[in-house]
Amino acid sequence: MIIFELVSLLLQGLTKMNLTHFGFVVLLVFCTFAHGQHSVRQNNQPNFIIIYTDDMGYADAGPFGNPLIETPAIDSLVQTGQTWTNFYAAASVCTPSRGALLTGKLPVRTGLYGNNLAVFYPGSKKGIPHDEKTIAEVFQENHYRTGIFGKWHLGDAPDYYPTRHGFDEWLGIPYSNDMDWEVEGINISNFFIPPEEINTKWGIVAPKLQKKIYRPNINDWQVPLIHSQRQSNGVYSDVVLERPADQSLITQRYTNESIRFIRESVSAKNPFFLYLSHNMPHVPLFRSPDFAGKSSAGLYGDVIEEIDWSVDRITATLKELAIDEHTYIVFTSDNGPWLIYKDHAGSAKPLRNGKSTTFEGGMRVMTVFSGPSIKPGQVKDLGMQTDLFATFSQLAGFDHPDTAEDSYDLTETLKHHSPGPRNFIPFYSGSELRAFRHKDHKIHYVTQGAYGMPPKREVHESPLLIDLVNDIGETTNIAQDHTSLTAQILGYAEELKKSVVIKPSIVDSQYEN
Repeated sequence: MIIFELVSLLLQGLTKMNLTHFGFVVLLVFCTFAHGQHSVRQNNQPNFIIIYTDDMGYADAGPFGNPLIETPAIDSLVQTGQTWTNFYAAASVCTPSRGALLTGKLPVRTGLYGNNLAVFYPGSKKGIPHDEKTIAEVFQENHYRTGIFGKWHLGDAPDYYPTRHGFDEWLGIPYSNDMDWEVEGINISNFFIPPEEINTKWGIVAPKLQKKIYRPNINDWQVPLIHSQRQSNGVYSDVVLERPADQSLITQRYTNESIRFIRESVSAKNPFFLYLSHNMPHVPLFRSPDFAGKSSAGLYGDVIEEIDWSVDRITATLKELAIDEHTYIVFTSDNGPWLIYKDHAGSAKPLRNGKSTTFEGGMRVMTVFSGPSIKPGQVKDLGMQTDLFATFSQLAGFDHPDTAEDSYDLTETLKHHSPGPRNFIPFYSGSELRAFRHKDHKIHYVTQGAYGMPPKREVHESPLLIDLVNDIGETTNIAQDHTSLTAQILGYAEELKKSVVIKPSIVDSQYEN
């Protein structure tokens, strides 16, 4: 309306102006219009939040939730949003799954996997490659504010911090919260002891380390809490705020910093991309005094209920600022539960096994989408965390780069419950394709438990075939009764193998110059 009024005045007064004054008014009108358009574009851009937990079980909340753990905020997301019951992390351990989430690529394509070392450790000289474009970089290029609050685990050297990969700001721990310990002279710097010493020395260290995990003390884990910020002049500010980090307050701190970031973004009239990456419920478990003894499910339950509190604080803030109907939220986990820690771990039931395996319990994770135009309900279509790259790009209204080659756009399923575009899930452990799902069936080339749990490693000369609709616990091999179907799925898996160029492992070489 202002634009039209200015134009009208301009025309009315044209005869009274000299050419110099006329040019000035035209410039004024143009600048006003341009500024107005810029503001409208920014204000209409949706916001995006990923809430990422660490080692959370498929059955810890939501549709398959533990009856002893109360998660009203997560349950509300489930009731009002869209729950995907066949959604997968790209790996069953931290570093590769997080790398895949941010790049839209399978870990074997980026080198963010390990065959000898599963993840990045403190002191690593390597990290996520700089030539890999992250979803945060795409948002940043499109004038979004980008922030990560929480665990990173894609390189702890400053050159690999999140602020060097598309995030304006990061506050968090650079790797898992169970690192930086010392027992009997063994610590993270000499953790990889010679094989001949493992049986004697590790046999002494392991039980003592276990006691520390089951009786968590902040001072036993010298993990740093880091704040990193990208300045407007391109200079980075990297500060260690605490060492050891006070992990009893870490969930609340990440939440409060996320809320600050949201408020600042709204005040600046900037759309934002927020990655809230909790360290919990990865062991050692910590919760604030506010949640001590709150759950009927012990310490683990307390931790989950504090994460639920965090979800509630985030969603309440969005409502308070009147941007809840303008913000997309995805709640998911990096992999399944770390079952060896028993009551300090969650549950993947009815799925089989958990973290570090290619059984369903290792990689299928509870996932909920919430936001504008998302049609509520339960979705049984296949999805993967790599798909968030293409999906978020589409919802934001800009193209995602071709580099995100393992990312499928789920928008039509989210908005209309249309059939999903993805019909397969690869199950890699390191560079080894151990299993492959096509629609409702899954073949296993290799089956293996993790951390000494059954089953022992077995390479199947004739791959197993599982009907995941009728056998979600992966108990019965039906390959002999369905030879043609098995051969068909094996063909699809071989097509994938041929299309994937496996990069050398960066994780295995993380201490090399």
